[in-house]
Amino acid sequence: GGGCGGGGGGGEPNYDQHGRLRFAPHTVESIWECCLESMCRPGCDNRLVQYGPRFRLEVFRCPPVGRISKGWGIRSPDLIPRGSFVCEYVGEYISDDEAESRGIRYDNQRMSRLMDVYGNGRDAVHMCIDATKFSNVGRFLNHSCEPNVFKQRVFCDHHVRLPRIAFFALVDIPPRVELCYDYGYVDVPGKTMPCLCGAKSCKKLLY
Repeated sequence: GGGCGGGGGGGEPNYDQHGRLRFAPHTVESIWECCLESMCRPGCDNRLVQYGPRFRLEVFRCPPVGRISKGWGIRSPDLIPRGSFVCEYVGEYISDDEAESRGIRYDNQRMSRLMDVYGNGRDAVHMCIDATKFSNVGRFLNHSCEPNVFKQRVFCDHHVRLPRIAFFALVDIPPRVELCYDYGYVDVPGKTMPCLCGAKSCKKLLY
């Protein structure tokens, strides 16, 4: 059944019959999937992110950019069609204050796997997902100034304070092409970090 909705508004279904997002990127703040409180069957079309990736994903060593090592990245041996769910960003949910403390330490180490996340409703809290110690392949998604995936807030459970961060394909992604999204960093006064994405429109700096 494709009768379940609750996505970007108006009760429209979130996904088509192929399991691809029906909304254009960056046009929907939240996606609401069916959960334990829903009256539908477990296999309804509105349950996608909660069941995990459908495409094979592999972590690989990225080629260096000049003399600088880019580190690890993610790609798939499969063609990933536009709008398809790729993976989640999984980690430890921590408070904003704790994230500030850890962020200082991570900055000194020239690495950070913190991602902001907001709950829903009037009492929504600002939290962070820390993927440093507990995570999945999502932590290896690199930045690109020409991204091929984008992040989307998804609610899969009845708990409106803890959304999930899911990544969907922006375009049809050929096999073995690195999967990247735009980190969306804002400028940090007195600090800079080079961008190693290698895209033609690379801005040269993450911040």
